Amino acid sequence: MLQINGDMVGVAHTAVDSTNTAMAVGSGSLPVFGTPCMIALMEEATCKAIAPALEDGETTVGTRIDVAHSKASRIGTSITATATLVDIDRRKLTFSVTAAEDDGTEIGKGVIERFVVDTEKFMSRIGA
Repeated sequence: MLQINGDMVGVAHTAVDSTNTAMAVGSGSLPVFGTPCMIALMEEATCKAIAPALEDGETTVGTRIDVAHSKASRIGTSITATATLVDIDRRKLTFSVTAAEDDGTEIGKGVIERFVVDTEKFMSRIGA
């Protein structure tokens, strides 16, 4: 099971470009950082936070997302998502997540929950 040593924090980065705008991913009509892309970046940060604590054959799957996207970011802006593990309940992991522009301006925040699963068992349950 998980081996937690100290704070579990993960960070993920991206730059807003034509591939991750609301317009490009179908979540709006404007060329600004898309909410689904911000959420994906936050999830990437959660995965990076917990990766060192997982045993061979384990992974995590996302089960709940509750985030607010509070500020639009234009093309060319650098975005950093940070995830901090704040609670462990057996296999359920709860992360506090934020996303910010390179100048530190927060563009989103919330909570993401993930569950630790055995990769092989999980995939066999879905017939893969």
